[in-house]
Amino acid sequence: VNLYSSKPSFLFAHTNTAQPTMHYEETSQATKWQLTSQHELNALREHANRRARDALACDTSTSSTVDGADGAISQNGEDSSAQPPPQPLQINLEAFGFSATRGERPKQIDEDDNNSPTDVPFIQETDPNYGPTLTSTSHPLLSPADESLLLTFYCSKIPLLIGPHATLPRCRRDAKVAATASLLFRRFYLSNSVMIHDPKCMLVAAAFLATKVEDCMIDVRYLELGTKEMQAPVTQNEILEAEIQLLKGCDFDLLMFHPYKTVLSYTEDLRTYLKSEKGRGLVVFEDGEGGVGVVQQHQQRQIVGEDLRPMHDAAMKMCDDVIVSDIPLMYGPGEVGMAALVVASENVCDNSSAAGGGANDDEDAAKRKHHPPKINITGYIQSRFHDTNELELTVDAATVESVIQRVTKLCKLIRELKDGKHGCGNHKVDMEQLKGVHKKLKKCRAWGPPVEKKKKKKKRKAEEDVVAS
Repeated sequence: VNLYSSKPSFLFAHTNTAQPTMHYEETSQATKWQLTSQHELNALREHANRRARDALACDTSTSSTVDGADGAISQNGEDSSAQPPPQPLQINLEAFGFSATRGERPKQIDEDDNNSPTDVPFIQETDPNYGPTLTSTSHPLLSPADESLLLTFYCSKIPLLIGPHATLPRCRRDAKVAATASLLFRRFYLSNSVMIHDPKCMLVAAAFLATKVEDCMIDVRYLELGTKEMQAPVTQNEILEAEIQLLKGCDFDLLMFHPYKTVLSYTEDLRTYLKSEKGRGLVVFEDGEGGVGVVQQHQQRQIVGEDLRPMHDAAMKMCDDVIVSDIPLMYGPGEVGMAALVVASENVCDNSSAAGGGANDDEDAAKRKHHPPKINITGYIQSRFHDTNELELTVDAATVESVIQRVTKLCKLIRELKDGKHGCGNHKVDMEQLKGVHKKLKKCRAWGPPVEKKKKKKKRKAEEDVVAS
């Protein structure tokens, strides 16, 4: 576990036995993909949405195309320049790369980033710079907020397709596969729109590509079966075609890191450090026999690995919510892992106190004896990384304080994931609003079959029959 002084963030070294140590701050995830603020994230999505709206709002009368040069003669000898029949709107369905969309400008870190707002609204239709709102056929186009809602919903379905909680047993893989798929999905739609590229196909393509990235390949047929189990079938051909577009949209950049290993690394470091002279003062045990709230002296016993297990498991579950949210696009895995441990430590102690507050039987008394200790994670950050010199990197007090501020802000975001905020679709999704957005998407999308109006035709025919009778 390392704290780098060059940036106010937790950055860790990824060690591989076959490769030299790689510093996280040197990877593309830190230098290219990690956004600086919610404002920058919204700006990218608004740009992708505007580009799609401009394409879909073009006049179809000027979009008809003729094969060959102007005035060319067709095979049957007729002059092809004489008023060709109207053709559907020609829209570029190729994926836009992230670098071309964002530009090669250097990343600028806001000095007051810790106080920047987290709930930044999207541009509204009333804004004079908003752009077109209707398609060429007068159907309403999706707004950036509509697209964000759809991305939240579809991204939350990735762990049900691939990962330890997959619906189909043959699609069950490690949690890092679901995290990789979610990040690939999120990255693609930083420069592309759901109105141009089917999010359902991209979701499955991201899962398929993630198994290759994480070296746990899966047969594409199993993913096809998995989509059928989820009542949202996607064919093999659609998956393979979407995978090519996904790679283009992500600039063929497949290196990424996730907070799961970070949580494990910090837990292992805590288990060792809290036994040291400095670390002992950061742990407070509660006396189960004397009742909750009676504090023992920390010198009475050393902390053991089992004391940290509840905090570790709770942090891992929080990471399951984090990976499907917008948080990995703006914070490094080291920051996320540390913030998850802070929130998990608070929750575990609070839940344990509430569970054992009024118990009198032997079972609850036994639980109180094994009451998890209170660990000062903030104190751990200050004492563990202050004035250290690991891998020739010296960390000063100002950097540590800046990291604590970022982690504190991130803790607030992680707590709010339970309320369905910050792009987390695992909790409190407004299904009525989602259905409305889906209806809009069916009428303005550039992919998929055209919407048939069978119901209206049947209703009109029934009315005509009534009038005729």
